[in-house]
Amino acid sequence: SFCIGNDTECFSNPCPNNSTCDDAGKDSTCHCSGTTENVGEDCIKKLVSCSSKPCKRNGFCFDLDEEPGFLCRCPPGYGGKHCEITFTSCVSGFCRHGGICHEGTSGPFCDCPDGFIGKHCETDFNECASNPCRNGAVCQDGINGYSCFCVPGFQGRYCDREVDECVSNPCYNGAKCHNKVGSYICDCLPEYFGFTGSQCEIDINECSSNPCLSTGECVERSWASHYGKIPELPSEFNYLQATGYVCHCQPGYTGSRCEDDIDECSSNPCRNGGMCENIPGNYTCHCPPKDYQGIVYGGVDCREIFLGCTQDKCQNNGICIPYVQNGQHEFSCLCPSGYSGSLCDIMTTLSFEGNSFLWITSTPGPIKDSLSNIALSFQTVQPSALLLLRGDKDTHVKLELWNGYVSLSIQANNQSKVLLHISHNVSDGEWHSVEVTLAEAVTLTLRDDSCVEKCVNKTPSPIERDQVMIAFQNTFLGGLPVGKTNDGATLLNIYNMHSAPSFVGCLQDIEIDLNLITSENISSGSSFNVKAGCDRKYWCENHPCQNRGRCVNLWLSYQCDCYRPYEGLNCLREYTPGRFGQDDSTGYALFRLDNNPEEIVTLSMFVRTRRSFGFLLALRNSTFQYLSVWLEHGRLAVLAPSSPKLLGRSLLNDGNIHLISLKIIPNKIELYQSSQNLGSLSTSTWKIQTGDILYIGGLPDKKGTEVWGGYFKGCIQDIRLNSQKLEFFPITKGNSTLNQTLVNVTPGCTGDNLCKYNPCHNGGVCYSIWDDFTCSCPPNTAGKACEEVKWCELSPCPPEFQCQLVSKGFECIASAVFSGRESAIFFRSNGKITRELTNITFGFRTRDSDVILLYAEKEPEFITISIQNSRLIFQLQSGNSFYMLSLKSMQPVSDGMWHQVFLSMIEPLAQSSRWRMEVDDQTTIVTSAVATGNLNFLREETNIYLGDKPFDNLDGLRGCLSSIEIGGIYLSYFENADGHTKKPQDEQFLKISTNSVVTGCLQVDACNSDPCWHDGDCEDFYNSYGCVCPIGWTGAHCEINIDECFSKPCVYGNCSDRIAGYTCKCNPGYTGVNCETNIDDCENHRCANGATCIDGINGYSCLCFGNYTGKLCRQTRLPMTVCGNERRNLTCYNHSNCTELQGDLKCVCRPGFTGEWCEKDINECDSDPCLNGGLCQNLLNTFQCNCDGNFAGERCELDLTDNLISDIFTAIGSITLAVLLILFLAVVASFIASNKRANQGTYSPSRQEKEGSRVEMWNMVQPPPMERLI
Repeated sequence: SFCIGNDTECFSNPCPNNSTCDDAGKDSTCHCSGTTENVGEDCIKKLVSCSSKPCKRNGFCFDLDEEPGFLCRCPPGYGGKHCEITFTSCVSGFCRHGGICHEGTSGPFCDCPDGFIGKHCETDFNECASNPCRNGAVCQDGINGYSCFCVPGFQGRYCDREVDECVSNPCYNGAKCHNKVGSYICDCLPEYFGFTGSQCEIDINECSSNPCLSTGECVERSWASHYGKIPELPSEFNYLQATGYVCHCQPGYTGSRCEDDIDECSSNPCRNGGMCENIPGNYTCHCPPKDYQGIVYGGVDCREIFLGCTQDKCQNNGICIPYVQNGQHEFSCLCPSGYSGSLCDIMTTLSFEGNSFLWITSTPGPIKDSLSNIALSFQTVQPSALLLLRGDKDTHVKLELWNGYVSLSIQANNQSKVLLHISHNVSDGEWHSVEVTLAEAVTLTLRDDSCVEKCVNKTPSPIERDQVMIAFQNTFLGGLPVGKTNDGATLLNIYNMHSAPSFVGCLQDIEIDLNLITSENISSGSSFNVKAGCDRKYWCENHPCQNRGRCVNLWLSYQCDCYRPYEGLNCLREYTPGRFGQDDSTGYALFRLDNNPEEIVTLSMFVRTRRSFGFLLALRNSTFQYLSVWLEHGRLAVLAPSSPKLLGRSLLNDGNIHLISLKIIPNKIELYQSSQNLGSLSTSTWKIQTGDILYIGGLPDKKGTEVWGGYFKGCIQDIRLNSQKLEFFPITKGNSTLNQTLVNVTPGCTGDNLCKYNPCHNGGVCYSIWDDFTCSCPPNTAGKACEEVKWCELSPCPPEFQCQLVSKGFECIASAVFSGRESAIFFRSNGKITRELTNITFGFRTRDSDVILLYAEKEPEFITISIQNSRLIFQLQSGNSFYMLSLKSMQPVSDGMWHQVFLSMIEPLAQSSRWRMEVDDQTTIVTSAVATGNLNFLREETNIYLGDKPFDNLDGLRGCLSSIEIGGIYLSYFENADGHTKKPQDEQFLKISTNSVVTGCLQVDACNSDPCWHDGDCEDFYNSYGCVCPIGWTGAHCEINIDECFSKPCVYGNCSDRIAGYTCKCNPGYTGVNCETNIDDCENHRCANGATCIDGINGYSCLCFGNYTGKLCRQTRLPMTVCGNERRNLTCYNHSNCTELQGDLKCVCRPGFTGEWCEKDINECDSDPCLNGGLCQNLLNTFQCNCDGNFAGERCELDLTDNLISDIFTAIGSITLAVLLILFLAVVASFIASNKRANQGTYSPSRQEKEGSRVEMWNMVQPPPMERLI
């Protein structure tokens, strides 16, 4: 119902050529289109054939198999499909430009001349269309041709040839010319030629920067005239070397820039011990003063002997310097400081001994652009002194010492103008040199090796030249003369001016305007207390000051600066100390003040004591005690009315001597110990007055003294109130001191003998020290009185335990490792514990989430410390409480890390108290809500279990416990085993269980350091670890690669170890995982000619068949021939002939062969042809005999011994005859020679004996070798 039938014939479009199909009738009909010619009923076009004569004008027709079906070849003058078109014949002017007209089958056509195209040759052919001109040239078309107009740089018909502008050699100085289009480039790069410019015509001036050092001459490499004239350039000039420069160095220098000074000293030119000094371009020899023989060498190279110092006339340690002048040996003297003259015989050192002066008069003159020049050296210990004054009262220069510094002042016209100084101490008793130059500027210079910086000071000069010439005629050294008025009154000095004190010390090498002042300038009228030389005494050299006193050299004497409590010229007198509390007596001292001290008062004294408490001093007036000082816990304490107590920081009760000071100023008191300020306190206004009493060491009232710590025990010395000395026992008569009262105060500072009370225990030996004792204790005891035993020094614990001192004993401390229920242990009190047990301290580490750590029970009291759900649980019921206390940690603790726990009563002295839990010192502390008692039930008959609880279902602890403290008593895992010291303390918890304890738990997870290599799994055992190794590895750390080759798995091969495996490298011929299979080499064998393959190791062999041989049986063993036909044949060997006789095939053998196929070699030796033992050798068709030495012949038939004897006799006879002939000739020759020597020559028997005779005769003749005929 859904299909529409279509059975019309037009459905398949049967009509071609755009015709229309009509199926209205019974059959379909095609209606052809109007454009189709010659069609049939199916509208298919019919081809026209030549049978219809389609060609006109007698055209020749050809049939075709495709449209239009024919082809007409028309006669001349006609054309078209049917030759229906008549063509016009050649007429005049048909072809232009000289073209020739031709008649063709299709009409006339033109044969055009060169250069024209077109039907009528009317078009000029454009020869430029093919672009024949090259390189940008312009092409101009012509008749049958073209012309190329080239751009610059090209030439030729086609402009294809480049013009070479380099032909004219435009580049200078050997530069290379590079041709370019229309131009050229000269290659004159600096690194090649040293020239520049477009034509390299400009020489680059490489010497413009003056590169050569040390006055070396710069020579450019482009200067051809220098080649061959200086060694730095080659002999011939070459442009390739013309770049750059060379430096022609001055003598003594080298280097590319003459930068290196040639070390002329390298050749060691100096002789006779001279030291060579290299100088620029040369050297200098510093000749030694003299050699070991006293000879002095000089000259350029120290080769010349100088004789000028042979007698050494230089005095006063002057150094004689010889030299040669005009051929004469001379000398000069180099004088030391303080001497001058040609022989150093003039002294230039002057000694000034106080109130001294030296007056020099001279006429000043300019010296090298300076108005005045003064130089001198001085030596003094004075901090302030006048060194020099030059000028008069109104105008002068004054050189002084002020406070140890050099100072220069200038006054002009009675006005002070300049003041210079150098801040460097020169009052140290050493020599110092100073120079003053007065020119446009005033310069003060300290020429001193010890002065490093700021040793020169300078300022503009205020003095004119005219002033100098008038005023500077007088110079005073060391001081000014005493001056008097007309009526005889004494003035300050001649100029009546203020100056520093007179100089005491020594001056030397004084030069005033280059004039040297010597001892010759000293006279009675011009000097006072001045002597030649330097008479200085080193007073402090013998250390006259005692008791650490400091010696000060005053040049003419000395002074001792004494330390308290010493005084006197040499610090030999000591203030006598007062002894308080001798043998524990009580006493004191008082001083009544007899005058009013100054407004600021310093009260000081020395104190020595070993007591921590004691009265030191007090100041009282008639009304009250207004100042108190005492010892409190060994420290100084000070109290004044209306002020807080001042407590010092340092201890004084160490038995040493300490200086304490009180500085009392209005409204304030400062406390000092030695020079250290211990603090201050503010006070009300009060003042020390006449009549006030100073108490030392105590008060008359015992009770009043106890308030301040009791009576002082010790020594007090050298009390001073400002400068007034308060002596207990005056050291000299007539010393002014205050009124004093002494009660039980004795002189000196001897200590009490405390050893008389036998204070040392345990056999210690007592030694008395000041107010104390010391004990020499036996080994392993300690304490001041040897009362403590050093138990841990006795090594009482095994190596794995740590010794810990406890009260009256020791404990051995270690952590224990628990590995389950079998490791659990329990303890019990020894019954001697008396202390209150109010806390527990312990540490642990585990990964167990539910386990018992500690359990103890004494009904109804019990304690449990456990881990539940990874939290620490503390449960306790104790005392009279009916409630069980329970605490739970805030954080989980089953992480394998160490946790420290402290459980304690909040009120340890109460019968019942709340408890608290501290884990790992965290700020959050867990506190119980209910109260219970202490742990005293553990003191007697109670088992304390660690690591497990009896009769429970939980497995024991797997982890670690540290030593547990209950009330400070350890549960030690150490037992009193034999060989170790027994614990002496009374209170102990004893280990009752007999199983041993494993100690040495690690502080951290043993696997934290990742000890297992190669991805091994680490397992923490708390005191060690174990590694579970992956396949292929072994060892404690999985560090060892298992050698899978150890079992030799490779049968026929070499084994190579791999990680968790191995590989086999098989020997040739084997295969398989273990090289166990022999490869079948015959599988692809090449054995030929029916041979059988025999398998081998890494190869095979061929078992040949028949006449074949060779490795692959591809070679014939015997030569062969074949005869016969396809059906019947025969093979013959060894070159035999294969013939057919009477219809039968047969082999005709060559001589020496036999057999059906001639395959057998006939053995000619079978007949044993060789005689006399000859060895027969088979050959081809013959044989050969190898004979014995005595036989010969083809068959060894000849016996050689028959003729040998006769031959020997014949030979002997011949030889004998020859020997006799030789002897005869020798005798004749000897006779002739002896007759000749009788008349000439010499004879020496000794020479003959030494050299021997000249002729040696053999004693026998060797027979000729025997020849054998074989």
